[in-house]
Amino acid sequence: MRDNKIKNNKLLPSKYKFIKRKIICSNSKFDILFDHIISPENEEIEDFLIVKPKIRSKNNIIGICVLPMIDGNFYLMRGWRHQFKELIYQAPAGFIEKGESPFQSALRELQEETSLICKPENLISLGSFIPDAGLIEGNVSLFLAKECIRSSLKFQSEIGSSEIIKFSQKEIQYLIEKESNIGGSTIVVCMRSLIYLLNNR
Repeated sequence: MRDNKIKNNKLLPSKYKFIKRKIICSNSKFDILFDHIISPENEEIEDFLIVKPKIRSKNNIIGICVLPMIDGNFYLMRGWRHQFKELIYQAPAGFIEKGESPFQSALRELQEETSLICKPENLISLGSFIPDAGLIEGNVSLFLAKECIRSSLKFQSEIGSSEIIKFSQKEIQYLIEKESNIGGSTIVVCMRSLIYLLNNR
């Protein structure tokens, strides 16, 4: 049966063959690559696009996404994204910096993007996920920041950032079920946060 195997009554897909990769361009954060691969059906692709972040921590973690809570409410940003020509709901997120753990990165990004402070004991790990298996080479760690405290520091203005908006649990559920203008990492961190809170009432 070649490389195909039956396991638990499911047909496992064949692996394709990796030949080589070529760097197309780079900036301070990413390498943009063309991978040369050959499919099980012998289809040859010489420009399979991969975005590879330059910095990663253990377990292939390249970035974080953190959902802040204050007094039982959730907070998101709603920033302009020119490529979509609309405002996008987003949880604080960012890339791992050199020497950082995902935990440290989450605390830093939370404060930089929202001016909120979370005590380390209130930062809950929600695991990780692959944001785009067909494009981005890396995983994102997810966190729930409970009992955040507002600080007097001004958040760092950057592309896509904004003042934070308050959502009740019911409102955040509606948002992730119905809205289209919301980031993928934000949807996942909201869903895992709701599940965590439900299981730890």
